[in-house]
Amino acid sequence: GQAAECGVKLLNGTRSYMDGFTFISEIVKALAWPSAVIGLVFILRKPIVEIVPLMKKLKYKELELEFSQEVQDLKSKVSDALPEKDKQPPLGVPAQSKALDLVSYSTRAAIIEAWIELEAAAVEVASSFWSQPPSDVFRNDPKLGDYLHQCKVLDDKQLVIYKKLRQLRNKSAHAEELSLSESDARAYVEMASNLTKHIKNF
Repeated sequence: GQAAECGVKLLNGTRSYMDGFTFISEIVKALAWPSAVIGLVFILRKPIVEIVPLMKKLKYKELELEFSQEVQDLKSKVSDALPEKDKQPPLGVPAQSKALDLVSYSTRAAIIEAWIELEAAAVEVASSFWSQPPSDVFRNDPKLGDYLHQCKVLDDKQLVIYKKLRQLRNKSAHAEELSLSESDARAYVEMASNLTKHIKNF
């Protein structure tokens, strides 16, 4: 009887031990996955931090190549769309342009300045149809190019150029770390100046 009683106690003790072991085991299982994730994040934190600037740099490099390609594509359109009288003098011949002067200092600033000059000419002509001085109403109107097209200031090809120049300006303005080549910036400025001259000559 005593042996049986000891056996029961031993069995109960073992069961209690097993229950405790099972409980601890389940806790370890529950904590293992989050702990592994936290550990992995901690281990990879430095490489990830180092990769972010690289990814950013690659993104801007892609934008630079895209900008360059679009400028080259637009150059072929401009040569057909504008009459010779509206084109700037060849390279090396002095031209009055604040935007061109800025190219060697800041390509982005040169592009933005060239667009400002083009937009100012567009606003001036659009306002003249209403016998009004240049107005911010026109300057802030995204359909300004379309309005000049309706008024026969711009033809179909010239409207495409106007809109593309605006898109390229927006790309350069919103990407602060964009490093554009001087040749691309100069090409943009010359195209914008040619279109500005065409609008002013209307």
